[in-house]
Amino acid sequence: MLTAGVLLVAAIVGGAAAGPVHPVHASDYPTIDGDFEGIGAISPAGITELTVVGRGGVPATGVGSVALNVTVTNPTADGFVTVWPSGLTRPTASNLNFVKGQTVPNMAIVPVGDNGEISIFNSIGFSDIIVDVLGWFPAGQVFTGLTPARLLDTRPGQSTIDGAGAGSGKLTGPGSIDFAVSGRGGVPLSGVGSVALNVTAVLPTADGFVTVWPSGLSRPTASNLNLNHGRTTPNMVIVPVGADGRVSLFGSAGRVDLVVDVLGWFAIGQGFTGLTPARLMDTRPGQSITDGRQSGLGAVPGGSAVDVSVVGRGGVPSGAGAVALNVTATDPTSSSFLTVWPTGASRPVASNLNVVAGQTAPNMVIVPIGRDGAVSIYNAAGNTDLVVDVLGWFPASGSFVGLTPARLLDTRTTPAPPTIPPPPGVLTLNAGTYATFTQIPPGRFIAERAVFGCSWARLSGTDGTTDEIIANGFQDFAGPMIVDVDPSDAAFSFNAKCGQLAKYVAPAAAATTISPGAHVVGSDIVAGTYTAAALKGCHWDRLSSFSGMPSAVRGTFSFTIDATAFVTISAGDAGFAADAECGTWSKVNA
Repeated sequence: MLTAGVLLVAAIVGGAAAGPVHPVHASDYPTIDGDFEGIGAISPAGITELTVVGRGGVPATGVGSVALNVTVTNPTADGFVTVWPSGLTRPTASNLNFVKGQTVPNMAIVPVGDNGEISIFNSIGFSDIIVDVLGWFPAGQVFTGLTPARLLDTRPGQSTIDGAGAGSGKLTGPGSIDFAVSGRGGVPLSGVGSVALNVTAVLPTADGFVTVWPSGLSRPTASNLNLNHGRTTPNMVIVPVGADGRVSLFGSAGRVDLVVDVLGWFAIGQGFTGLTPARLMDTRPGQSITDGRQSGLGAVPGGSAVDVSVVGRGGVPSGAGAVALNVTATDPTSSSFLTVWPTGASRPVASNLNVVAGQTAPNMVIVPIGRDGAVSIYNAAGNTDLVVDVLGWFPASGSFVGLTPARLLDTRTTPAPPTIPPPPGVLTLNAGTYATFTQIPPGRFIAERAVFGCSWARLSGTDGTTDEIIANGFQDFAGPMIVDVDPSDAAFSFNAKCGQLAKYVAPAAAATTISPGAHVVGSDIVAGTYTAAALKGCHWDRLSSFSGMPSAVRGTFSFTIDATAFVTISAGDAGFAADAECGTWSKVNA
């Protein structure tokens, strides 16, 4: 089941990987005040009541709704999570949809229920839940939170709050559809400026993106969801309502089912100004943004932060106190998390977005504006490009009280995976299956003497089922195999055809010739244009990571005849791999 919610929450990456056994301490996964920490995963069809008032900067009285970032981690089965005000009947909607072993965050705005609590439902399996509070709305002002109601579900046989917008069929890209918002699910027919929606893209048939904007206006150059083939993706959106009371959805490619739930609404001219989405930053080369600033800056390295100017750009005035942003991480070279906070303040122990190597992931954020009219974004690990679109703004006082993110719930009871340095010398492993952290540390590994039949797999579990395979590979020639074992992997397995697996160690100098196999750009080989006398069957891949995921392939080519081959390997590529039929590549003008 899919649905939307109304919370704004942030999460810390981790917890999915197996770790060394040691006593659990209360500080392993602390909350802001020690309450609701280490209470254990939520059971199938289980409900947890979470106190949100009087904690993390939220006052004990006068609170109408809270903005949260909610993250599910370590789920033991495919399922969904629903968040709603305590004391009310659980809605037929969801805030997060996930698959077994996947860590998924989503922002929500949820009205506060009985006793200052919200309810959290886990549909199936056991799931750990992490909740961070980002801010709050005063009762009876600016924002009217609703019990989530379904307005659109294109899947056959599904229902909506009133029957409209149900079973209309997949959106085929490039193409768009409109759906009515005003007068449905608790949204009035008039006086509505913007609505808070949870939008879920279900099982897209191709990589692409979805854009949400007011009907009747030109489609903006921005996106709200970035899609990976076959992966269900949710994201919260705040969007102005068109003059006809409708909202438009655009799908860029392939075919995708769309599910939309309304979480609440903002009155016209009262506290929140919704904007036609405008791009404020895109670190990728050659991309355009609303005013030409902060484009093509280059990927943000792990362990560093970048400041994004928001005031005076995209329609945000000098009197703004907080902004609603859509933040997207694209082409990450490793699993990581992003934290967004006001520039000039200390970085909080929280996150807004969790990313997996090679996958593009978005999440909406509401964040107070900091020093010099900017917000800061921190990337924990690897290199990742960032795309930031502004959706609207709140005035400096009265409508939304932004907080330094504070953790209110962390159900995890197992200790956080420690950072384990490689053992002394070069770690080597023979064929077999190895538990991450306890038997194999996360990091980059190489099988120097892999031969035909070398097979490996990154695993989310060790039950031996195919759905535990995160990524795998098979090599039909002799040459080095390289793979990144991620901290979120439960285990890694490889066969005897790979030979011994060793921790990757960069050579003293990069080469200007390329032999069959996998190579690290910048360490094993230099970037540039290469040529080879390719035989029929020659196949090569430019890689954004060594994750083994299909999305890690940045460029690829296969030869059906004998021919001279050329390839330009970018300095931004993580690696390059070619099979034996390509022979040896030589750098042009080396």
